[in-house]
Amino acid sequence: MLRTRQRWPLSICLTAAASGVVLAYLFQLPIEREVPGEPFLLFLLVVIASTLAFGASAGFLATALSTILSFLFFEPIGSFAVLHAVDLIKIELYAVVAACSVIAFARLSNVVIAARENAESLKRLNESKSILLRELAHGVANNFASIAALITVRSTTISDAQARSVLDEAVEQIRIMGQVHSRLRTSDRDVSLGSQDFLENLCDELKASLARGRQISLECEVHDLQLTTHQAVSVGLIVNELVTNAVKHAFPDGRKGCIRVGFEALENNQLQLSVEDDGIGFVNGQQRGSGLGQELVKGLAHELGARLEVKSSETGSAFVLRMPYVSPIQTAAPSSTLIH
Repeated sequence: MLRTRQRWPLSICLTAAASGVVLAYLFQLPIEREVPGEPFLLFLLVVIASTLAFGASAGFLATALSTILSFLFFEPIGSFAVLHAVDLIKIELYAVVAACSVIAFARLSNVVIAARENAESLKRLNESKSILLRELAHGVANNFASIAALITVRSTTISDAQARSVLDEAVEQIRIMGQVHSRLRTSDRDVSLGSQDFLENLCDELKASLARGRQISLECEVHDLQLTTHQAVSVGLIVNELVTNAVKHAFPDGRKGCIRVGFEALENNQLQLSVEDDGIGFVNGQQRGSGLGQELVKGLAHELGARLEVKSSETGSAFVLRMPYVSPIQTAAPSSTLIH
């Protein structure tokens, strides 16, 4: 607004400033005759307003014009003659104060305008950054999908069942990373992902792909939190590994069962991820599944700075991870703690 007015033609700015001084004079002169006094306060306000609205040139014109009109308020009233030297000194002091005010407020106006333009420039830059980040995330998600499809096609030509199983697990992990990038949310300050939407969709896909034809239910109770990309990928991979493990090993011989995935915020800025089942538990206290899968979960937990607790009995098993919450706007990585 200030920049727009100051870009008006100079003649319009000067005319507006002069009109303001004249209006102040016409307003104040009748009052002066009833209640004699000095006109400087109102004139100074007009000078400041003219400077802020129209720039330094208009402010200096208002200063000069108001200084001249000030003579009319001293004896003899209505004349440019001044009888007392002290009145002349007052007028001169007013001219000096008004001129200094013009310089000061002109600089203040320039600072305000520059700050506003910088803020608008940063806003446009952040908007452009958000668009680029969204496009990048979309492109990365498509690349992950292409890689997963390529591995799936190639795995059909492999006769070794164990090798095919390893490739299938790799495909699932790649798809999870693709999901993370496809659901990224970008704003002016961060890139994040909502935990509820991400984990619920992941559970739906796991149930459709793993528990097909089995009487195994998969429940998901997740608090909606904004996660960093690193947290989301690691949490997703851990859930994928533990749920896959439970479906394959916790319910043998077509046994019915339930797997529960939980994710919530705790006190002291902590998060808790849990994957529980009501299956057969571990045989002879040994964790089920491949050693590679166990090492993957432990490695991911270590990357998250998480503490992993494992409980198992004949009535089921529970994996609970407690980790520090890292806000998407924080740059520091979570500190690591010992994994049990």
